[in-house]
Amino acid sequence: MEDDGTNFERIALNMAENGQLAEEYHPQRTPAPSPARRVVNDSIYTINLKLLPIKLFYLVFMAAVGVLLPFVALYMMHLKLSSKEIGIIYGVMPFVGFFIRPLIGAVADKFKKHKLTLMIVTVLTGVFYFLLILVPGRSRYIHVQVLTAFKCNTEDSYVSDCYRDAMQPNCQGRLSLQSFVTLFKIDSLNQSVTCNFSCMIAAKETVHEFRACFTDNSGSYEPNNCNGTLNHGKHLNFTIPSLPTLIHRNTSASDDKCLSYDVKNIEFENKVTHQAFQILCESETDLDCIVSCPKLNQCETEPVLFDSTFYFFFFLFLLANIAFAPIFPILDASAYEALGEKPNHWGMQRAWGTFGFAVSSVTIMLIKQGQIEDFAVFFYIFLPLCIVSTFIAFFLPISSDIKCGQFVHNVFQLLSYAKVSTFLFVVMYFGILTGALEAFLFVYLFGIGADSLVLAVELFVQCTSELIMLFTAGFIIKKLGLVNCLYLTLFCYALRFLVISLISNPWYVLITEPLYGICFGLMYAAASSYASIIAPPGMSATIQGLLGGVHFGFGKGIGSLITGFMFDSIGATWTWRAYCISSVLLLIGYFILNKTVFTGSHQPPTSTNKAATAVHDEQTRQKENLIKDQNETMEVA
Repeated sequence: MEDDGTNFERIALNMAENGQLAEEYHPQRTPAPSPARRVVNDSIYTINLKLLPIKLFYLVFMAAVGVLLPFVALYMMHLKLSSKEIGIIYGVMPFVGFFIRPLIGAVADKFKKHKLTLMIVTVLTGVFYFLLILVPGRSRYIHVQVLTAFKCNTEDSYVSDCYRDAMQPNCQGRLSLQSFVTLFKIDSLNQSVTCNFSCMIAAKETVHEFRACFTDNSGSYEPNNCNGTLNHGKHLNFTIPSLPTLIHRNTSASDDKCLSYDVKNIEFENKVTHQAFQILCESETDLDCIVSCPKLNQCETEPVLFDSTFYFFFFLFLLANIAFAPIFPILDASAYEALGEKPNHWGMQRAWGTFGFAVSSVTIMLIKQGQIEDFAVFFYIFLPLCIVSTFIAFFLPISSDIKCGQFVHNVFQLLSYAKVSTFLFVVMYFGILTGALEAFLFVYLFGIGADSLVLAVELFVQCTSELIMLFTAGFIIKKLGLVNCLYLTLFCYALRFLVISLISNPWYVLITEPLYGICFGLMYAAASSYASIIAPPGMSATIQGLLGGVHFGFGKGIGSLITGFMFDSIGATWTWRAYCISSVLLLIGYFILNKTVFTGSHQPPTSTNKAATAVHDEQTRQKENLIKDQNETMEVA
């Protein structure tokens, strides 16, 4: 599943990552002259040594991302954070990244310290994410105190449960024995429930000591018939081997205020465990008892939301995302610069990252088979990989002249064009769906019984479909057309959400997961191409910045946020179905708008016919360059 920065525009035709791109070497513009390169030739491949550190950084850092980031939502669930809290955490972070990226990028531009900035934020990313392991989990269980009374005489002994009228069967406060039985549904004789009774003389008693006999006889009290033990003191401890059996020995009348349970076949400790038929006392004795049933005195309750666990996690996760945000804009900018005359080979460099992500995420799931709830190993692998990535960053060919912090301009003027604003809304909607699936798909699958193997295969299918799309997106766009690819994306999203909402076996999610390559890979390639075509004169960079911003920033944030609230209010199944229905409705609406309202080519107002002609020629040239089938020999290493 895509993480903020993990799968960013792996097949996109430009950087456009949350609003930022490398100005000088945008793939849709005339590339700069190729820098001097060191190459090693053999009979088959040309190895560009200058690109090797870039490939290695993509490979290692994306491997780190694949080890941890897809499973952060599961870790939050492990800490007992609610769906609402998970939605808020995931919802806020894309907005943070949207504003932090250009800010840190601008600082790096000003001081021309891009490599140092990349090294610092990479190691800080590893440290802050690693510190998440220190967040204390919530306990959704409280200890339940069960109180009852025990009466003993020379002929008999029984539990006298008289507290039920004053106590409700819930986890708060003390429970009577009957309330405890009701709350935990202890009513079947087939249940194995052993309970320990720890009793002492009732406060109302005037005596301070008593004599009790554990005996196998069914007759009256006789000290000589005790099983080697005559209890003489203030306390009495014994064990009921089967609480359901005791409950079924109800000897009280229907109108009795107290319920009476005949105590028979008990166990007691005297250096070793002994058994006895009953307990008899020398005289009438009333005792107050605390009942402890191992594994049953823990009662699950709804946790208090927005406590220290939430705020501690939120703070560390915020710092981690601030550090994480500028990594890919700086790295992608350096990649475009190193590629020089062949910016179209950027996707080939990023493919190494996709490969690293796939291998690490699938491998960690296979290693954790059956132990998905132990998250320590995720963090212990993530930090060293980030440190290795920092070391690799030292060798990156980053020039001081690249620009990765330029803010977008003329936004309001751009949004005044209906065709552009509608297109950006559709891209934002794709971001909403991305945020929903990234934050809650694994949580949902885990809830219906998925184990680590299911998640490993699901990630493998996603990454495989994305790698395939890296090499086929240009051909598909050329055959179908840009807008038709957006229609196809909406249809595929609707189909994915429908299947997810209907499955009861987590393995069935694999039916539609191959569509991930279309939903993310083809969609972003088509969207970035279409954005450049419909952009008004001089606003290509602005619309590309907005494209990444509305998808990975606003869209993804909104999707994560509202999905958490929808999970809590209407449930997971209807949340997925709501997204399915909305995707179909948007598909119909967008199709109608393009066929009726946006019928002509988008032409912003120009001062002269000459300007209009120049704009049209430029847009035609861009379209031809963007969708041509690029089958050049790729450079390896």
